[in-house]
Amino acid sequence: MMRTLWISASGMEAQQLKVDTIANNIANVNTTAYKQSNAHFQDMLYQEVAMPGSNSSVSYLPAGIQIGTGVMTNTVSKNFTQGSLQASSGDLDMAVEGVGFFQIQLPDGSTAYTRDGGLHMDSTGKVVTSEGYEVTGFPTLDPSATSITIASDGTVSYYASGTITEAGRIQLARFPNPEGLIYDGFNRYSETEASGAAETGNPGENNFGYIAQHYLENSNVEIVEEMVDMIAAQRAYEMNSKSITTANEMLQKIANIG
Repeated sequence: MMRTLWISASGMEAQQLKVDTIANNIANVNTTAYKQSNAHFQDMLYQEVAMPGSNSSVSYLPAGIQIGTGVMTNTVSKNFTQGSLQASSGDLDMAVEGVGFFQIQLPDGSTAYTRDGGLHMDSTGKVVTSEGYEVTGFPTLDPSATSITIASDGTVSYYASGTITEAGRIQLARFPNPEGLIYDGFNRYSETEASGAAETGNPGENNFGYIAQHYLENSNVEIVEEMVDMIAAQRAYEMNSKSITTANEMLQKIANIG
């Protein structure tokens, strides 16, 4: 029964973390380009009461006796599937259709990455995020530009002083293992050894995604799926709690025998 208490406690902790993950997904259902998080579990070490293949009174044990000690969280990974696109009116509102991240220059000189294409132009013509960080891999514009056009292949043109000027092309980044990125918050990710080094390229080339101007990528969270997962996690939590109650009652009966 003491084993049951600890096993069930590990189950409750795991389901609580799953509920926390689901709650964060639901909270970010309207966050631009947010990627769904998923909690994954694995069983813990087993206690070997009788090893498979060990001697018995007649022959060898075909299966043995191995008792699990509970569950633990293995990973909380991001689901980088494409979110739906929502129309937007800003000339610098854009979404990546397919693989790719925008590159952001942080104040400490490091580079962060985002799928959030709600961008702006500062007073010097640099394209920046809503927090004011420069988007590298994006051509500098004329601050007096009255309209900006971005083609699906990332070619940027602007209209200023009665002239249309082609400023250059956007560069995107991608990773061998995007699930290995660190989630910095603020719709930003950072490179790690697990993600692999960033590879840059032009939209529409070498399997990079295309640019959709006047659109923003929605979160890929499915509310119905999250609600079903939350109900399942809640029921699993309750059943683990019931196991603790049952073990406690059995121990109480043993204690009362004397």
